[in-house]
Amino acid sequence: MKTSPALRRRLRSPLPLFLALPFALASTAQAEDLLLRLRHDPLNPAAGLQISHAEKGSFASQAQPGEARDGDLVLIARDARGQELFRRSIAHPSRQWAEVFNPATGQIQQARALQRDGSVELRLPWSAQVQSVDIVEHSSQLAARNALAGATPLKRLARTELDQLAARGALDTSQRGLVSSLATPTGSTVLWNSGASGQRMDIVLIGDGYASADQSKWVSDAQKISSGILADPLFASYKNSINIRRVDIVSPQSGVSEGGVTRNTALGTVIGCYGIDRLVCADESKVFTAVGTVTTADARDVIIVVANSTTYGGAGGNIGTMTMHPQSIEIALHEIGHTAFKLADEYDYGTCDASTEPSEANATRASTRSAAKWASFISSGTPVPTQPGSYANGTVGLFAGAKYCTSGLYRPTENSRMRALGQPWHAVNEARAGQVFNSYTGGSGNGSGSVTVNGTLSGTGASASYPSGGNGYYQSTAGGTFTLKLSGPAGTDFDLYLYKWNGSAWAVAAKSEGSSSVESISYNGTAGYYYAQVKSYAGSGAFTLSYTFPK
Repeated sequence: MKTSPALRRRLRSPLPLFLALPFALASTAQAEDLLLRLRHDPLNPAAGLQISHAEKGSFASQAQPGEARDGDLVLIARDARGQELFRRSIAHPSRQWAEVFNPATGQIQQARALQRDGSVELRLPWSAQVQSVDIVEHSSQLAARNALAGATPLKRLARTELDQLAARGALDTSQRGLVSSLATPTGSTVLWNSGASGQRMDIVLIGDGYASADQSKWVSDAQKISSGILADPLFASYKNSINIRRVDIVSPQSGVSEGGVTRNTALGTVIGCYGIDRLVCADESKVFTAVGTVTTADARDVIIVVANSTTYGGAGGNIGTMTMHPQSIEIALHEIGHTAFKLADEYDYGTCDASTEPSEANATRASTRSAAKWASFISSGTPVPTQPGSYANGTVGLFAGAKYCTSGLYRPTENSRMRALGQPWHAVNEARAGQVFNSYTGGSGNGSGSVTVNGTLSGTGASASYPSGGNGYYQSTAGGTFTLKLSGPAGTDFDLYLYKWNGSAWAVAAKSEGSSSVESISYNGTAGYYYAQVKSYAGSGAFTLSYTFPK
């Protein structure tokens, strides 16, 4: 039976799936956050996922930008009745996509998936309502059927267990020997400071293979890397959204293990790990433990280990690695594109899977202008699909070949930094990065008052909330006019909501619930905390949301 528009409005459920935010703003008694460090060793599958560290405190809870990707871990917090309160997604600690670029051309030379001993950190709001946390593995098929919440968890953690772990420092037995043998950082220095860590993307540089005699070299090397990151045009434009910190740690020997020579270093860095030339790996458990002794939980959003070697190489993942080869900064920037911005690789080397729409902002199955995630960036004079070699590099269109597929998936430009090193980011990737930077600061890190984001909803009932990084909400100190405009695919029904924290819960301050996917809100609000939500009442596909929140 079809319902009338009026009844349909009453039947809608605008309550967000993303319910973590109230806990971060609750009363002082509830304003607590939980840091979890997960470790997984594929060589010991019986042990499964391990909590190697847990810590409570008052720090900015972390909202990952973009949707979860296949293979990611999704942590679902539940109340005493088993009802979902909120969820967070993180990369699986034991999985890494290893990339090797040609130093002469910047083109991809080798890429493959690895199973490794890895670690990852996640920050969660920790209100009294949370009674358990399920850890499930994300798949696009489960998400499309809205079945992720009911999937059998890889691990279920009771609140009492997590509270006990946090109370005693949460070192599992496999990690106790690690701490006693770990070199302790001798200190840290802020190389670039633009504001409080809870409202900035904090990049941490920690050296490995720098012995006592190499410490002055490490100071110089770290400064070169910091300057190199800030010299990139994208990072330069958002420098007021970034902090960069140097962490000093002394290795017993100078240099790192490479070329068949093993060296004793603080963080166990190896060049040529897993039999892949120029791939650089560090012991992630040691890195997190070391950095965690000199930084707060919300002051290490991006960690990069710098190997004391001039061999060309590096890696991305939960912890980035690089060397002091002159071109290695390009590897670091590319990998930050993955780690911080959740951008896809745009090259077509590797194992292709074009069966589902990619979650990343810079890859799509759509072959028509109107369905493309970045439709608003494509000029009316640019044909789609777009023929390579026909337009100046940086022209936005639909270029065949992306995310390891030669066909079936499209990228926005002919050649960007996510396809080959040394290239510009270009407009679509810059917009995605801007969304992430802006979400840390709660506004616009480059001085602009407006934010435009591109996203995808996987089906009826799916939702996306913005800002999606940093705290996951925006603080307006003076109030004013909140303007939001949504444009989604034809034939679908997406709705638009503006939420405000009322002191005890999030409440809908304004909404637009038309029968199409073109919605807009203009709301005159007072000072307070806000966030926007796009939700599918019917259908799926890509959308563009533009919003301006008053400072």
